Amino acid sequence: MADQTTSKPCTRCKTPNAPHILRNAPTCSACHIAFVDIKVARRITLVHKHTRPSSTSPIRYLSGLSLGPCSSLLAHELSRAVLRHREARATIGGFDALVVHVDTSLSGGSSAADGLVERFGKEYPAVEFRNVPLERVLEVRTVDWGSLPVGGRDQDPTTRLKTMFENLPSVSSKADVLRLLIRHLLIHLAIEGSYSALLLGHTTTALAALTLSEVANGRGFSVPYHVDDGDYPITTYDPLTAGSVLAKRTFPIFYPLREIFTGEAVTYITLSPSLAELTPKDDNSLDSAVVSHKDLSISEVMTRYFSSVEGPYAGIVTNVVRTTGKLERADPVGDAPSCGLCGIALDQHGDETWAGELGEQTEGGRQSLCYGCKRSING
Repeated sequence: MADQTTSKPCTRCKTPNAPHILRNAPTCSACHIAFVDIKVARRITLVHKHTRPSSTSPIRYLSGLSLGPCSSLLAHELSRAVLRHREARATIGGFDALVVHVDTSLSGGSSAADGLVERFGKEYPAVEFRNVPLERVLEVRTVDWGSLPVGGRDQDPTTRLKTMFENLPSVSSKADVLRLLIRHLLIHLAIEGSYSALLLGHTTTALAALTLSEVANGRGFSVPYHVDDGDYPITTYDPLTAGSVLAKRTFPIFYPLREIFTGEAVTYITLSPSLAELTPKDDNSLDSAVVSHKDLSISEVMTRYFSSVEGPYAGIVTNVVRTTGKLERADPVGDAPSCGLCGIALDQHGDETWAGELGEQTEGGRQSLCYGCKRSING
């Protein structure tokens, strides 16, 4: 997967001295860009087919932006899709896309992300960009807040979230809970804005890492919902009564970058100067040697691992994701109670079997959490 100058011609267009290796084949820069563009465009077209009632219905997507290379590439490709749609005069129906960065700084005011998100908006005017503070997640009713150690309602939102994260037992717990809250907030914004789907910028590499990190976090049963395209279960809770369910539904989540690797996305960005200027340089390269894992979350360890093997073992990384996609999902809107944090239906028998060292956690309504979320909250 790594770039290297070769003396061989591009296998696609026969340009001599192809500078990149793409899927074990010499490839020129133009063909590398075209390969990624086609892969992502096809996936976005599949999203159209699954979410549009008719060819004349408007297209409305909300996409997440972490400001990393993969989500930045997704924003770039989404802008291209909007422009293509506008140029196709025979196509009826609008294309409305909102790209949201969730600011996790908990600064309580402006942050460095404001300026960067604004620059994205200037570079891609066909798409709306918005910077949303994580504090807004406390407005979300798809989390059973009585099951989480948030501060009292008399505190301001920033303090409540800081208190919660300070009380979590480990780096892995904080990363796990943060990822789930970001997902809840993005889904909330998508439903609030009447968008038809949420798009996330996970590549094959990232989905493979997410698969194993979910298993390691004790939430293996939820892998089909977190890794495959399709409907994600949502439970709405009464904000005044812990564990009181008001309604259940699903909302579609798709991963348009699921057929490319992270290394291919990074190379694409280096070949696109305007996009490269918008993507912050990561001083902590995933390829760098790890001296100690004590300050790394499980998800970071998995990300580093799969990023290091996606080149020589690309087929294995792909098989992890494809095999996960074949796993059956439980009924997302059935009668079984749902986890108050991750939202997946609880396997009460499984919890009794696997959560022996935790015992019955009922204080503060935390019996509504699955085994994996109990581990993240309680250690």
